[in-house]
Amino acid sequence: MKHNQQARSEALSVLQSYQSIPTSLVSYQSQGRLVIVADADSMPVTEGFSDRLSISRVWIGDGVESMSPGADELRVKNARDISASGYLGQFQVMLTDVHGRSHQLKADMLLDATSRPLIASEVPPAGYLHRPISRENLAELEAQLLDMVGEFEKPKFFRYDPSICAHSSNGQTVCTRCIDACPTDAISSLAQQITVDPHLCQGGGTCATVCPSGAMQYVYPRLSDQGNRIREMLQAFHQHGGEQPLLVFHSEQDFPDELLQQFDNLLPVGVDELASVGMELCLSAIAYGASQVLLLANAEVPATSRHRLEQQLQWLRDLLQGFGLDARSVDLLDSGQPLTPITQPAVFSAAEYSMPDNKRAAFYQALDQIYRQCETTAEVISLPAGAPFGNVIIDEQRCTLCMACVGACPGKALQDGSNRELPEVFFIESHCLQCGSCSSTCPEQAITLVPRLILDREQRNRSRMLHQDTPFLCIGCGKPFATSSVIDKMSHALQGHHMFQNERARNRLKMCEDCRVADIVQDPEAMNGQFDPLNTNSDKRLS
Repeated sequence: MKHNQQARSEALSVLQSYQSIPTSLVSYQSQGRLVIVADADSMPVTEGFSDRLSISRVWIGDGVESMSPGADELRVKNARDISASGYLGQFQVMLTDVHGRSHQLKADMLLDATSRPLIASEVPPAGYLHRPISRENLAELEAQLLDMVGEFEKPKFFRYDPSICAHSSNGQTVCTRCIDACPTDAISSLAQQITVDPHLCQGGGTCATVCPSGAMQYVYPRLSDQGNRIREMLQAFHQHGGEQPLLVFHSEQDFPDELLQQFDNLLPVGVDELASVGMELCLSAIAYGASQVLLLANAEVPATSRHRLEQQLQWLRDLLQGFGLDARSVDLLDSGQPLTPITQPAVFSAAEYSMPDNKRAAFYQALDQIYRQCETTAEVISLPAGAPFGNVIIDEQRCTLCMACVGACPGKALQDGSNRELPEVFFIESHCLQCGSCSSTCPEQAITLVPRLILDREQRNRSRMLHQDTPFLCIGCGKPFATSSVIDKMSHALQGHHMFQNERARNRLKMCEDCRVADIVQDPEAMNGQFDPLNTNSDKRLS
């Protein structure tokens, strides 16, 4: 339709004019120091490299010629004697030569011609080339290497907030989603804390997409920038008479012309990394008025990132089906795959609110916008395991209300009732990340996670009591000092213990700390040692 084409032109003009908030920069410096790792057949070819490169050569192979190591010429038995790490300007190559001596080489760039890469990251670091070496590709390799000599800058793509991170709790590792999802191996755990090497990070965005709390954020562009430019683009499309906008996120430099010609309502949105588009952005696009949202994946999307994207979209499809909508309203499409629009897209009153930077707030805003306009009678939607929304169930027969779960919860979904008269655990479901911190830290294994999503905002945000117990009053002074379940569990666990063979000793379990000390001092058996811990059946004194 002609009006769709005009509306698209206006919408894309608005999209391109949107200014994102800049981020900080990460610097690299490369002086042309190059380490080449190759076998005896390939290495002689490298003599043809430019003298602008300062080259150290590492010859590998089971039959390499033994020779005394020089400053720029080393020989090792095989590739298993070599390891490498680093990035442009800061590479380290560790090796053991044919004489059994260890060496460490530093370089700005690393050319690896081994069959098995020395750096096995799915997306290798800047400055690392894993290529065969031959006379045919020597000029191409040289050009690539010379392009990496100098000073370079790139955006710092992430921001990390450890205060809401679910990575570790009480000395236990709980959540490793960002570590597992990073195709560059830039994220690691150090002393139970997440650490990110900004020089290794290449802005894939998968870490931010999978982070359940929003502790890891993608900031180039920020979520708010992405959402607001989509909102303004869709508003312009509708204002100029456009109908049923089909939004397509893509990371290709040139969007396929045939798709633009075939679908006049198609709005392409270029992103640096497709994996940075999470379910909060997709759902927000629908809330802002998109009839369908597609992610166009090409061969450059790492397999790890693609897997995480598919997982996110599956959670979103379950949600959309719970709304009674077509699950294909959000979908992943491979380049070259036919694009099939849904036949009956839902029609909503488009949201006008600004996009927040907090991913959970953005998701819930979009959820509420769509839920208000749906005819669904569903109150709760079940989600697959791993989804970052859900309920917590406490086994009252096991729970002692020790509050370890409350202290471990990074989202503050579990809260104690310390300001009330009764020992209680309260729960706010909208805060729950389903990270497992509570269940892994519970000493009684009393907690079960249930992935789901409450659609009603009020119920989702309501604080509700999960478990309560009566306080146990000290039999000496009457002061409350523990829960009844704790005392019952202790009394049962210490039955038969040599220190609690008489009733007076067992009653001390029911006393507060002050009364317990006072009773021990006044108990002749406890002070004179009338029990033998090695022979509990003996009445003989030890004194």
